[in-house]
Formats: sequence, C-alpha cells, structure tokens
Amino acid sequence: ICRGRGAMEDLVEDARSSFEQAATTLVDRIRSALVDERTGKNASQLAVDQAQQFYQAVDWSERWLQALVATECFLLILVLVTRHRTTFQGILFVILGAVIYCAKYLNVYLEQNWSSFSRQPYFDASGLFISVVLSAPLLVINMVIVVNHLIVLSGLVVQVKRAQLKHKAREAAREAKKDR
Repeated sequence: ICRGRGAMEDLVEDARSSFEQAATTLVDRIRSALVDERTGKNASQLAVDQAQQFYQAVDWSERWLQALVATECFLLILVLVTRHRTTFQGILFVILGAVIYCAKYLNVYLEQNWSSFSRQPYFDASGLFISVVLSAPLLVINMVIVVNHLIVLSGLVVQVKRAQLKHKAREAAREAKKDR
C-alpha cells in the first residue's frame, strides 16, 4: 500500500512538472509573439509608436481635416445632448452606418481627386487613413448610441415590470375584497 502511494505521488509530481514546463513554454511563446523581431518592442509600445507616427505625418492644419474633426465632435455632442430622443438617434445611427459603409467608395474617389482639396495624398488603396479619421470616430459615436439605447431599454424594462407588479397587486386586492 505504501508503494502504491509513493508511485501515485511520483505520478502526480511528474504530471505537475510536465504541466509547469508546458505552461512556461506557452508563456514564453506568447511573450515572443508579442515582441516585434525588428525593433524588440512589445506590441503595445509598437502600437503607441505607430499612432504617434501617424499623428505626426498628418498635416492637421488643413481646413478639410479640421472641418471633419469638428463635425465628428459636433456629432458626438449631438448624440449626448439628444440621449432621450431615441428615434432621432436611431435615424442618426443608420445614417452614420451608411457613411461608414460607403467609406471604401469615398476613399477610391478621394484617392483620385485629393489634389483638389488637400496638400498631401492621404488616401491609398488600403483605406487606412479614411478608416482612422472617418470610420473609427463614427463607429465610436455609433457605439455611444448603442450604449444609450441599452440604458434606455433597461429603464423601460424596469418601468414595465413595476407596472406589472402594481397590476398584480391591484388584482390581488380586488380578489381579497370579493372573498370577504
């Protein structure tokens, strides 16, 4: 019986050792996958560096870019101000979704005609620029609309449940009066 216990403990120890070795190997592989081989930086630092490079590469003094950013800020403020007007926000959600959907077509047009309104050719076939300056902010605004609708809907669910409970209480009171 003692030998059986010792063999079992050895088996458990071997399994624990194998598991620890596998876990260590997995963690090492994940860490190496998150490090850029060329620069030696981790993924988050690399993303911050690329965002800074993007910001510095864009000439934010161009009027059309300022107008675009101002429009997006206005839309966000509009969504926050009209948080109780869900029909208006629903319509705005669909319009912004249509603009986001059409961004790829807009990018092709702007790539061909950039010289008529811009000093630099920002628009390329990959659509990175239009995704960052147009689609991403509009997606954030649409997410704010969705969160607002969830908050409004949860409030409506609470109101409906309260009304149901009041109705049940009234019916129970009526039944109690009839029974007397």
